Amino acid sequence: MKINKGNLNTPYIKLNLDNGNLTIIGKSYPEEPSVIYNPILMDIKGQAEYLKDTNVTIKIALEIMNSISTKYIFQIIKSLYELCSKIFVRWYCEDDDDSMIEEGNNFKSSFPHSDFNIIYVKDLRKI
Repeated sequence: MKINKGNLNTPYIKLNLDNGNLTIIGKSYPEEPSVIYNPILMDIKGQAEYLKDTNVTIKIALEIMNSISTKYIFQIIKSLYELCSKIFVRWYCEDDDDSMIEEGNNFKSSFPHSDFNIIYVKDLRKI
């Protein structure tokens, strides 16, 4: 299990491949995104053999993310999409946040064989 507690500009991340869960919550515009996201990608790739028979649920609830974070999160989802037997993505966004809604739809269209749901909420801080 890997946990990044997050701060003002980095998300809380919890990766637990033993129970098939990845959670990314908060804000993602870190100065050095590789420090945050590369360990997650390495853990996923290191578990490739185990993941082929695993279903994984990905919960994403970001208030904001910069373009490099978008690339890393896309790569994380893509890695799980290619390695796992099935992925379930729960993309939480505030119902008035057009940019995160659009981003969620872009991600959804990139992974057509996943169970990808965009979930609209009033306030992400209450998730």
